Amino acid sequence: MNCWKSINFRKEYKPSRLLLLSMSVMIMTFIVSYLGFSLYYDNVRYAELGMIDTMLFLLLLFPVHTLLHLIPLQFVGVRMQWNIKSSKKKKRSPLLALRFTKPVGRIFYINAMLFPTFCISCVSIVGAFTFPSFMLYFVLMFSFNAGLAVYDFLYIKQLLGAPRQCFIEQNQNGMDILLKQPI
Repeated sequence: MNCWKSINFRKEYKPSRLLLLSMSVMIMTFIVSYLGFSLYYDNVRYAELGMIDTMLFLLLLFPVHTLLHLIPLQFVGVRMQWNIKSSKKKKRSPLLALRFTKPVGRIFYINAMLFPTFCISCVSIVGAFTFPSFMLYFVLMFSFNAGLAVYDFLYIKQLLGAPRQCFIEQNQNGMDILLKQPI
């Protein structure tokens, strides 16, 4: 296979810029969706959860979002490698890194990128309509997921310009878009 394009998001977008974009999408999504739901439900008493419970719930949303990327890839038969990374330079908590071991088709990879956004968004919107007293927390879940989805949409943006019959392979810095060699 020939490498058509290598994508390194750290060089291309800078981590601080990605974080700023993600946070701004998160805030704008929260404002718009909260206004929409609060106009729909004007006389509702909101249930209160503690600050610690809310923060733990939002922190658990990140691993759930990451694990939901696996479901479409598991249906295709792609095997995953689980790595727990910890940086020696920076004192921060270990990160769970998922890498697939063989190249994946473009359409399957795009579906895997969209799956967590679609699932969590549907659950949060249905939950906000079903349980109006917990609407604030479902809107928080929806907006936090939208902020996480920014990274997925940047990957998808790169993949939409790729040839249809390409394969995606992860590497240390990002991903490679591969094409089959002509015979």
